[in-house]
Amino acid sequence: MENLFWILGWALSFLAITGNGFTIFLVCSRRNLRTKTNAFIVSLAVADFCVGLSVIPSLFVCDVTSTCDWPKVFPSWIDVVRWLFSYLSVLNLCALVLDRYIAIVKPFKYMTFMTRSRVIQVITFCWIVSFTLVAFKTALRLCWENPLTSIVSVVVSMISMEIFPCVLQIFCFVSMLIHVWKQDRSARIQAQLSITFRRNIRNMLIIGLSSQIAKSAVIMMGIVIGVFVACYGIYLPCSLVVLFDTNASCKDEQYKIPVLVLNSAINPMSYAFFKRDIKKEFKRLISQVVLI
Repeated sequence: MENLFWILGWALSFLAITGNGFTIFLVCSRRNLRTKTNAFIVSLAVADFCVGLSVIPSLFVCDVTSTCDWPKVFPSWIDVVRWLFSYLSVLNLCALVLDRYIAIVKPFKYMTFMTRSRVIQVITFCWIVSFTLVAFKTALRLCWENPLTSIVSVVVSMISMEIFPCVLQIFCFVSMLIHVWKQDRSARIQAQLSITFRRNIRNMLIIGLSSQIAKSAVIMMGIVIGVFVACYGIYLPCSLVVLFDTNASCKDEQYKIPVLVLNSAINPMSYAFFKRDIKKEFKRLISQVVLI
């Protein structure tokens, strides 16, 4: 079982590092990819890259060097590293989902609301909140270790990083899905009623194109959100156990930690296959490499 943990953990870490590293490189090196939405993707990719770079390797160092006693040392520096980058990943994903939600459901408001300065503010907010929350939890662990502070720490983490993100992302995804369905139905109705008018055909094609773009975005968000909800839903039962019994230990790191890294490894794959601009540049880069 332990060998399977390390094999799976290292494989997922490699995927998370290479996939997110490639995403960061591709967006930063292509001027036409430097959009507001891709800024959220790069911020999320940096967080996921750090998850792959730190979570499994830190545990491996402890195991190989025999300098870390897992049950005693795990709640200290290894936990802090894991908290920080997983929280960054969660908050940046929420920011990306909200960006797509506003762009699809309220496109006109998106043009005035989501300015470049607003994007920078949102991304900065995500990073500051993550560091603040980790500092808060670490202070509780180090300075006021008692049953009450343990409950407070679990409740804050469970609500802010497990329950609220899942509810928010499910709500946004369902809203986007309904909007795209209505838009698609409207395009079909217009196609049936105005097939004889050239101007209306042009409008119909524009609506159809925007509907296809929205569909692609919803598919990408569906994969990312589905994986996130599945992965972080695994964390919730353990949080509830610890909440009702502060002395309890789930002893489930053997499968929870690979699941955390899996979430970070899946995200760049969804961009490469379902985000139109990144997919286009990815294919162009691959063709250039093949022709060399």
